[in-house]
Amino acid sequence: MGRSRIHPKGMISTAIAFSQPTMLSVLILWQTLLGRWISLKSTGQCHSNRPRKGARSDEYPSDLRRFSMRFKRPKFHSSHGERLEDRSMLSGTPLDLDLSAVPMQTVFAGETLDFNLSELGAVVSEGEEGPRTVMYQLDPDGDERPEGMSMTFSGDFQWTPTAEQEGLYRVKIIAVENGSPVNADVEELLIDVRVGRPVIDANGEEQEGVDYDAVFQVGHGPVSVVAGDLTVSDDNNATLQSAEVRLTNPLDGENETLNVNVEGTNITATYSEGSISLTGEDTVENYAAVLQSLTYNNSNSDADPASRVVEIIVNDGEFESAVATSTIAVNHSPDLAPIDDLSLEAGQGSELVISATDPNEGDELFLLLDVETPDFVTLTQDPGSREATLSIVPGAEVEPGEFIIRVMAIDQYGLADAESFVLTVSAALNTAPTLTPLEDQTIDQDTATDPLAFAIGDAESAAEDLEVTIESDNPALVDPSGLVMTGEGTDRQLVVTPLAGAFGSATITISVSDGEETTTESFVLTVSEFVAENTPPVITPIEDQTIDQDTGTDPLAFTIGDAETPVEGLTVTVESDNPALVDPAGLIVTGDGADKSLIITPLAGTFGTANVSITVSDGEQATTESFLLTVSEVVANSAPTISEIADQTIDQDTGTESLAFTVGDAETAADALTVSVESDNPALVDIAGIVVTGDGADKSLIFTPLAGTFGTANITVTVSDGELSTSESFQLTVSEVVTGPTAVDDGFSTDANSPFSVDPAGVLLNDAGDTLTVSDVNGDAANVGTPVVLTSGAEVTINADGSMSFDPAGKYASLAEGESAVETVSYTATDSDAATATANVEITVTGVNDAPVATDDTFATESDTALTLTVAGVLANDSDVDNGDTLTVSAVEGVAESVGQSIELESGALVTLNADGSMTFDPNGKFGDLAEPAVVSFDYTVSDSQGLTSEGSVTVTISAPSGVVNENAPPVNNLPGNQATDHATPIVFAEANGNAISVSDPDAGNGMVEVTVRVDSGLLTLANGFESDRHKLLGSIGQINTLLNGLVYTPSSGFEGNATLTIVSDDLGNTGVGGSRADIDSLLIAVAAAASSSGEGSTEATGGEGIDAIVDSEDDLNDLFDPCHFLA
Repeated sequence: MGRSRIHPKGMISTAIAFSQPTMLSVLILWQTLLGRWISLKSTGQCHSNRPRKGARSDEYPSDLRRFSMRFKRPKFHSSHGERLEDRSMLSGTPLDLDLSAVPMQTVFAGETLDFNLSELGAVVSEGEEGPRTVMYQLDPDGDERPEGMSMTFSGDFQWTPTAEQEGLYRVKIIAVENGSPVNADVEELLIDVRVGRPVIDANGEEQEGVDYDAVFQVGHGPVSVVAGDLTVSDDNNATLQSAEVRLTNPLDGENETLNVNVEGTNITATYSEGSISLTGEDTVENYAAVLQSLTYNNSNSDADPASRVVEIIVNDGEFESAVATSTIAVNHSPDLAPIDDLSLEAGQGSELVISATDPNEGDELFLLLDVETPDFVTLTQDPGSREATLSIVPGAEVEPGEFIIRVMAIDQYGLADAESFVLTVSAALNTAPTLTPLEDQTIDQDTATDPLAFAIGDAESAAEDLEVTIESDNPALVDPSGLVMTGEGTDRQLVVTPLAGAFGSATITISVSDGEETTTESFVLTVSEFVAENTPPVITPIEDQTIDQDTGTDPLAFTIGDAETPVEGLTVTVESDNPALVDPAGLIVTGDGADKSLIITPLAGTFGTANVSITVSDGEQATTESFLLTVSEVVANSAPTISEIADQTIDQDTGTESLAFTVGDAETAADALTVSVESDNPALVDIAGIVVTGDGADKSLIFTPLAGTFGTANITVTVSDGELSTSESFQLTVSEVVTGPTAVDDGFSTDANSPFSVDPAGVLLNDAGDTLTVSDVNGDAANVGTPVVLTSGAEVTINADGSMSFDPAGKYASLAEGESAVETVSYTATDSDAATATANVEITVTGVNDAPVATDDTFATESDTALTLTVAGVLANDSDVDNGDTLTVSAVEGVAESVGQSIELESGALVTLNADGSMTFDPNGKFGDLAEPAVVSFDYTVSDSQGLTSEGSVTVTISAPSGVVNENAPPVNNLPGNQATDHATPIVFAEANGNAISVSDPDAGNGMVEVTVRVDSGLLTLANGFESDRHKLLGSIGQINTLLNGLVYTPSSGFEGNATLTIVSDDLGNTGVGGSRADIDSLLIAVAAAASSSGEGSTEATGGEGIDAIVDSEDDLNDLFDPCHFLA
């Protein structure tokens, strides 16, 4: 039936069996022909009954419908009308692709379907000349081919469908004859894509089918077959029906067992010949737990060492999982060969080869020594070897005794075997040292031997502890100083040097001793007499010399020597072939030994040349060296010349231009003359400020006075030829220049909420000038040291010493995060001479995110009417100072998940509050029998686009349906706790201070209510400035609360004690039924004596009740409570 492979990861490699040129030509022609066929199909002349891609078909045809194409061979005619055959087209029988033997393929989503058409049973009809060579192709129309499907020309198919591709597919397979693309056939192949297959993961790494490796240690009990985190999953089922666990290769019969623990589950385990059948419907988790308990055991002590393979499959009643495998290595302990006891003397050594075996041929064995093994015992093992070399070398210093040596063989799984033996070390017997002999030596008179190498040693003593002595039996030839030994340890060298001039023979004896035993070796040294022939002395040459008239040479060094004669016995003579220039008195030789010097002094006033010869003689032979002495005529020297330089005047802190001058000399080239320049005022012009440039006679001089200096200096320029010199001087005047300061712009950055300050120097730090101060800011001297309010409202202060402070003052709150604004302020810097310069300070302010502000919302509805708010809704009155921030509702009653969801409040009402602020409030039938309006509140959280939040609340007043009158609800006075002050300090009751006084009424709405507020000592001042000890207010709740927010209590002068503030609210019965309702409350104000008082002034109650608001209409009432009304 061929093969059909499914791989979890779907990693496939394919090969194309056609050459690139052939494949390209076939594809081009085939695409042309296929396009022609598809066009026929689109016009209805050919059709397919393939199900729509991605849909499962419930009807399977009894046979696969086959499509084939037949093309007639083209006919061609020559220019003469003769009919010609097209030899490029193959003739013969049409190609016939037969897929009837290919079964429908089934693949699960996420797995890879991989097969070869020919191997699955695809057959192509033979041609006239035998089997055809074809290439396969899927439908080239991407819209007709499932996504991800591919096939090579040789028929290798691959597809990893997704869960979204579940269904039955009719896949069009096209076969084209290679070399004859007009001969083709098309067949369809059924592929069923399924989802929901259970998955078992034996190692917990979410890789289905990946093996789990376990190790069974023979004789050490059961081992787990799978990982403790084995997982079983099934996307479509919460329960499984069965599972199979099979030991595929039991090699030890009944000795091998698999076991699971099914306790606490509905699963039944049936054991049979090394396999376990698990049955019974139970949860996926319980099946996983049972499989996690799977163990393997083998009671055979001589168990077969081959690895065992366990296969596991689970079944959900419809599908079974892919096979998960576990490989169990059956591991035996290694066997270490016994080691015989050993005896050694201290100082001796021995090597043993130890070996181990293991029934598991693939195990790697490690041979180790016990950690308490003596240092003189070592073990060496080559990697991969089951043998090791045991080296035992007890030194002479090892104390005699018995040592237990333990060796262990351990495999890579931790099983081990150990052997030990007794090592007996006995005391070492002393033996004589060893000494290598030296052969007899013959050398010439007045020479020494080459280094003569010899070695010493001792079985019991270190070479460094041995004593070596050397003697000569003929001290007249070789005395003790002529016997020199070098070297360390065992390797030594001897150099023998006879006395000078001596010859003859001597026996040299070398002795080596360990303190008890001595070893001696001797050899004969023969020194042969040497008679040498006389050789000429030697002398080093002297080069030709040139000097001026009336001068002498420097000492001319030369060296003399002779092989047979000491230098003191040599004679040196010097001659001149021109005594009129150099006579014998002018030739002086000095020096001792071989190193000599010659000084030549010509006669006064003479010049010319002379050959000077130096001869050295040993009395028999002589050697001569000559050289030429040239005495040059000297003409009388004259002083050099220098051109004049005019006096110079320059400004302070500038340099001179290049000042040209000329030097010369009748006898000396200009390049050889020396020019020097001096200043008599180095405090104005020092050496570093003088630069001379130019070549030859033309020179230039540049002066740069010291910075900030002015005055005069005499400059002297001198030129010298080495003997005579000439100088010229001029005066340099540096004029003082008075300059003003330089001011440089400054830049600073901060964020919208952060003031900053700059220490003294500050804006002046980068300015230049003497003793600078800031003399004005923004063109006004009065601004120095005082806050300057910028256009934005922010404040900047620049002090005279340059220090600065900047306060954003909350004026940039509208900047979005990252958005920036730039503020500019100017300042003038003034120096000690009152000169000024102006610069700007640029301050860049970067916006930061500010939290939004949520404002509470109030709404009203009837008990049988839902309340609906459109977009913005509760957000309409919320705000955010940041430009561009978008506000959204992020939580309802503190729960983010409740946004956009219908939630039930404690009252039973339903509310849906969306992120865009829109809202639906449904009384939900919970307020059918209202005696008075009900109030329902809930909280919400508003967030800006940067994640900052604010909390707000929504209050909904629910009244009876239209036509039903509620019972009138009373007003409520809202007062803070008792207050305290002194009689000189007023108290402000305000929301900002957390002690506001206000009134509320659930059913008053915008109707008029009456509120009376009074105090029994002192005065009360409303927010509109009205002052009295008693105020009666008429108006709506909102209007009255506006006047009470900021109510000021002022104690009476000198009053000490408790004052009582009382508030009475009356809703005037204007809502509901049952008449007017009222509320009365009071608080105490403890007034203490002030710390100090001038005693002036008086705050007394004005007396009389007074009505603060008497109006004839609603319009008059609104005007009265309009803040602009009072300001007017």
